[in-house]
Amino acid sequence: MVERLSLFLFGRNPESIMKLKIGLLIVSCFIGVDAFAQTPKAIEADLVKLYAKVDYWSGKIVDDTTGNGLEAMWKANETFGEKLTHYASNYPSTIKYSFSRLSNGPGIITSDDSLFRIYSWGGSQGGTEQFFYNVIQYKIGKKTNAVFYDLGKSGQSRPDYYEIHTLKVNGYTYYLAIYSIVGSTMDFDYGIQVFAIENGKLNDNVKLIRTASGVHSRLSYSIHDRDGGSSPGFDAAKKTINLPLIDENGKMTDKSITYKFTGQYFEKVK
Repeated sequence: MVERLSLFLFGRNPESIMKLKIGLLIVSCFIGVDAFAQTPKAIEADLVKLYAKVDYWSGKIVDDTTGNGLEAMWKANETFGEKLTHYASNYPSTIKYSFSRLSNGPGIITSDDSLFRIYSWGGSQGGTEQFFYNVIQYKIGKKTNAVFYDLGKSGQSRPDYYEIHTLKVNGYTYYLAIYSIVGSTMDFDYGIQVFAIENGKLNDNVKLIRTASGVHSRLSYSIHDRDGGSSPGFDAAKKTINLPLIDENGKMTDKSITYKFTGQYFEKVK
């Protein structure tokens, strides 16, 4: 068809025919890309299928003595994380999509401006310590990007982020994510971490909190208690972070510590 159309338009001019062929090929490529674009429902269906493998191998490792189950679970988590990152980076509509069919999968928290989202999933890998994976998605203009934090396999426990707050000050937007880390049935870490999007990239080390030891991007505390403990609190109106005071035995007290944003940093209220 291309050859016959070429001859009709340009006769026997080889150079013109070649240019037309290249142009038609480029057009057909764009048509092909559009034809295979994924809908949110199709993306969700694919992720549900991949997460089912994570669930399957997570259940198998309890009785696994060979180590093969653990390796398969790591691979399933990595595959799921990489595919989620691909979709989150290439399909901007996913940052607002509910993914209701993944209700037993990642915890999903989204900022109130719908420009920042964290997916966290994981759990026990045969012991009492829990390892989590994170995908952080953010929007720049009409596009989205995503970063996959895959540190579970290397033995470093990622946080389980489960609450997010937006702070807009001095023309900047900061995202404060509350998290927990489970070290054992008795040992828990809780914290709040500051994120920002700067020059189109994710900054997960925003130095916004001043303590006696310097300027940091997060505040955290450790609890040694089978009942766990309470989370940090953030008051958007007062621009304050509240942490429970922990005693020398790792137990919570009825007292608290407050950090207030003073114009440049969160600083401890005396």
